[in-house]
Amino acid sequence: MQNGHGTGLLVSNGLTVINAQLSPPHQLPRMAEDQLKALEDNFQKNRNPSDLDITIIAAEVGLSETAVMRWFEHRLARWRQQQGLPANSGSVNE
Repeated sequence: MQNGHGTGLLVSNGLTVINAQLSPPHQLPRMAEDQLKALEDNFQKNRNPSDLDITIIAAEVGLSETAVMRWFEHRLARWRQQQGLPANSGSVNE
């Protein structure tokens, strides 16, 4: 079931799952290099962060939760492409 926020998030069994979704570069939030590094470090640890994780990451890097979710959606899609999977698809758990 998709939430009503217009993001690539799915709610399944009460857990939020980030849905891989490539976005045009102009739709991605602008970020400083240190923010990008922190996001990438978090992505390497967990490609599918929970709502709480998103909130914590957003606070740590100084971005909105929406910006962090959008970055993770896009980064997950890029990762899927690197793995030879369709970019715009469900979570890596599907």
